[in-house]
Amino acid sequence: DGDCENTNAIVFCDGCDLAVHQECYGVPFIPEGQWLCRKCQLIGRGVPTCIFCPNTDGAFKQTTSSKWAHLLCAMWIPEVSLGNHTFMEPVMEVEKVPKTRWKLNCYLCNQR
Repeated sequence: DGDCENTNAIVFCDGCDLAVHQECYGVPFIPEGQWLCRKCQLIGRGVPTCIFCPNTDGAFKQTTSSKWAHLLCAMWIPEVSLGNHTFMEPVMEVEKVPKTRWKLNCYLCNQR
């Protein structure tokens, strides 16, 4: 009948306008009223630095050592894991990334 029920809605951060799918960013339910991404919840308008790349915008999550990583960067690195797959955080096992790989340029953006 053409009806489609998509429960994986795109949510927008009321602090920085970040747009993410609920499941991709780890938002199991949309709260009534204001929703803030993890960055805006913890540092407001501050600019985090991804431990894996030089880009300062995008969807960030905290690591177990209270640093910041893009969720996509973390998901592309095989040694890195996520502590909770429902909430897609924290970024874990960063120390398992071989030291030699930290010096390489990214295949996708060609930056270190």
